[in-house]
Amino acid sequence: MTTKYVKEVVINVFCDTRKVVQAIKIAVVVGTILNIINQGDYILHMTFDKINFAKLILTYFVPFFVSTYTAITISLDLKIGDKAMVSTNLLCKTCKTHSHVQKNDIIPQCPKCKLLGKWKAIN
Repeated sequence: MTTKYVKEVVINVFCDTRKVVQAIKIAVVVGTILNIINQGDYILHMTFDKINFAKLILTYFVPFFVSTYTAITISLDLKIGDKAMVSTNLLCKTCKTHSHVQKNDIIPQCPKCKLLGKWKAIN
């Protein structure tokens, strides 16, 4: 993938409210479970002087960024029939045919090799 395409996809994922809200929900659930596993005794017994608050907060960031990374990775994959997340030039990995899609266009089949074609961004 090219750097420009990756940057645009990353920006779009972070600007997509649904994806960010989903990542926050995952972070809250998974982060809470991890905090209970890691510091549950201190939290349960309210011994706040023993709780490592830096670790407590960081424990929520890890699942947020894993979820966001997954959303970005999935969005980078150019599948036939999906909506293009950004405007880009395409190259068929199978037959090297070029094409172009605009943002929100449906990613087409390769006109040369049809369903065998797999696209990659080239701009």
